[in-house]
This record gives sequence, C-alpha cells and structure tokens, in this order.
Amino acid sequence: MDALSALAPFLQLGAGGLLSLGIVMIFTGRLMPAWTVDKLLAARDERISELKAVLTSEQDRNCRQADQITALLESGRTTAHALEEIRKVAADQGPGGVS
Repeated sequence: MDALSALAPFLQLGAGGLLSLGIVMIFTGRLMPAWTVDKLLAARDERISELKAVLTSEQDRNCRQADQITALLESGRTTAHALEEIRKVAADQGPGGVS
C-alpha cells in the first residue's frame, strides 16, 4: 500500500503528463536505457582494471628504482671512503710522494 501512495502525485498527471515527464527525463539524462547504463558501467570497469594494472607496474618500477638507488648509494659511500683514504695517504707522504 505504501508503494501506491508514493505514486499518487504521478497518477494525478494523467497519461499525457507521464509521457511528458518521461520525455523530459530522457532529454535531461535522468532516464537512460539499460544497455546504455551497462555500456557505461563496462567502460568504467575496464578503465578501473587498466588503472590497477598501471598502478601495479608503477609500484614494481618504484621498488626496482629504490633498490638501484640503494645500491648506488652504497657504491658512492665506498668510493668516497676509498678516495678519503687515498687523500690521507697522499697527505702523509708529502708533495713528492716520499715519506
């Protein structure tokens, strides 16, 4: 009975009013065929799956990049330490290289 009371305002419009209301709703985009909605939802789902794939590949790339940066930092520290030791040895031996 509650469903019928919700339809009461539309029953007063009559057939012409309901037809006009349907046409206005179609033109304003508030009423669409099911196949159109299904097509839009399928496109949205496809886009979501594409974005998930891109996100996964970007996360993998970021992990590889972080590993490479860590390796480069370690070699940079090793190189800096070796050059510092060479500088100390050169400073101890003097300008001619003889101690």
